[in-house]
Amino acid sequence: PKLTNVQATETETLAECIRMKLLFENWREYIDEVERHPDIATTQDEIQKSLDYFYQEHAPSKGKRREMGDWKGHKMVAFDLPKGTILFFAVDEQDRAKAYVGVDRFRDSYSVGNVRKTKGGGFYTTDLYKWLTDQFGTLYSDVKQTTAGESIWRRLQQDPEVNVEEPSEETGGRWRLSK
Repeated sequence: PKLTNVQATETETLAECIRMKLLFENWREYIDEVERHPDIATTQDEIQKSLDYFYQEHAPSKGKRREMGDWKGHKMVAFDLPKGTILFFAVDEQDRAKAYVGVDRFRDSYSVGNVRKTKGGGFYTTDLYKWLTDQFGTLYSDVKQTTAGESIWRRLQQDPEVNVEEPSEETGGRWRLSK
């Protein structure tokens, strides 16, 4: 049977209402943005314990160790994990990790995942990101970002040695760092 104009209009209106309901329920899927997460407030002792665990236990049990050379008074060590994840550590002269960055494959390069660093050590997290950019050519942020994580990218924007692009459709909704 053929629909009357009134029935067709009601059907179209109902279909539009359903489409709008789905859009409201699933709107995050339609935009490229960095998702905000609360900062992780931890003490320097807690950070060091976390670094010790990841460097001494977790990484060696999951991947193959690679020596990456010296950098800013530290030895750089990488562990290649299955599925392309790499864990990088800046290690002091006592073979104790002072910083850690996990990266995962993203597009033509890698994106930053977990980041941990103790205070001091003669370098900043921004320096470590620049070192990673030297290794890969380009470095992307994670899609999930704490305020502290975003502040790293904002500080890099002030650095004349690098190019930082804010999240956009072109960057896959992530920060992008290049030289």
